[in-house]
This record gives sequence, C-alpha cells and structure tokens, in this order.
Amino acid sequence: MDKPIFYRKSFVLKDYSLLWQLQKEIFARKNKSIKKKYNFIILAEHNHVYTIGRNSKFTNFLRVYKNKTYKKITLLKVDRGGDLTYHGPGQLVCYFILDLFLYNYDIHILLRFFENIIISILLKYKIFGFRIINKSGIWIIDSCYNIKKICSIGLKIRNSITMHGLSLNINNDLNNFYYITPCGINKYGVTSIYTEYTEKKSSIQMNPLLKNILAFFFKIIN
Repeated sequence: MDKPIFYRKSFVLKDYSLLWQLQKEIFARKNKSIKKKYNFIILAEHNHVYTIGRNSKFTNFLRVYKNKTYKKITLLKVDRGGDLTYHGPGQLVCYFILDLFLYNYDIHILLRFFENIIISILLKYKIFGFRIINKSGIWIIDSCYNIKKICSIGLKIRNSITMHGLSLNINNDLNNFYYITPCGINKYGVTSIYTEYTEKKSSIQMNPLLKNILAFFFKIIN
C-alpha cells in the first residue's frame, strides 16, 4: 500500500457545527472514493458548546436545564461515541479522519496512540497523565490527590474510517463543566494544563501545543 498522506488544517474559534459539517463531508468522501492513503487532521478551538454523544443519558445534562447558563451555550446531539462534554475557547480539539489500516484495523491501538500523544504533551509541563481502565481519556492527580480528567476522547468509526477525536483542556473556563456531568462521570473532576502547571503560566500557549501534538503524531506514526 502507498505511504499514507496527511492533510491538516487549523481553525481558531469556529462554531462546532461548521467543523462537524466539514468532518462529515470529508468522512463521506473518504468512505466512498478517497484512497486509504489519504488522511485528514483538523485542529481547532470552538465557541462555547455542549455536545451530547450517542451514549449520553438525560440526567447527565439535567443541570444545564436547571441553570440559565444553558440558554447562552449551544447544546448539540452529535454522532460520536461517549457521553456529554463541553468545548470552548482555550481548549484544543483535534479531529482525525483516518483509515484504521494505519493501526492494524484495531481501535484499541488507535486509542493508545492518541493517549500516548497527550501523555507526552503533558510531561512537557511536568504533569503526569495516565489512563484508567474502561474509561476513555487522560487523567491526572492534582496537588490535593484528587483524580481529574484533562483530556477527553470520543470517536465514530464506520467502514474502518474514524471521525471526531480528542479535546485537551489548556486554559479554558472550567466552570462550564459544572452545569453537566462530564462524560457521564460524577466521581471525578475536570482540570486543565493551566490549572495544574505550577511554573511560568505564560508559557502555556495554544500554537506551540498544537505544533507539539502534530510533531508527536507524526513521530509516532512514522
């Protein structure tokens, strides 16, 4: 098979629905006619939005309806796996429209691939990220020994083609997670790189993080 080719595009503060539509168009074309070697990466920050995955329950976003905040933030039912989450400014979202042939047609290899990228990024900020068995995403233990989620992962897969991806909390307003049960998990909280990094906060910038994620992606894939 030909060597894989990757196309990547970055956006700043785009509405979720616009990039969701872009994903669906690329996903549909790739399923129909684009060769396996062509793969796509979209990186973005979103305007405020709550997204509801296929596995979400009403009780997980009940608090949204009990608070006036929900009137100001869009609530969208989407076609990814996973539960309910929040996206907004200061959070880096990475969408991957990839062919699973890159990962031996094994979704678990792909998930470990994504997790390893985020764990490597966090180590640059002296933050130790880890996995929890049977729970997606990357987690940390804060200075008070509380387990908190710092990165969420949710995918859609059809005909061995992926869609959606991951979101990494960098310097976003974590208060917006209060109005939901993030990822359907009550037991643990949510955090960000800015919250956990104890040194020079000004060094936490979106563009370098974006470049680091791409660098790790291509270093591992190659």
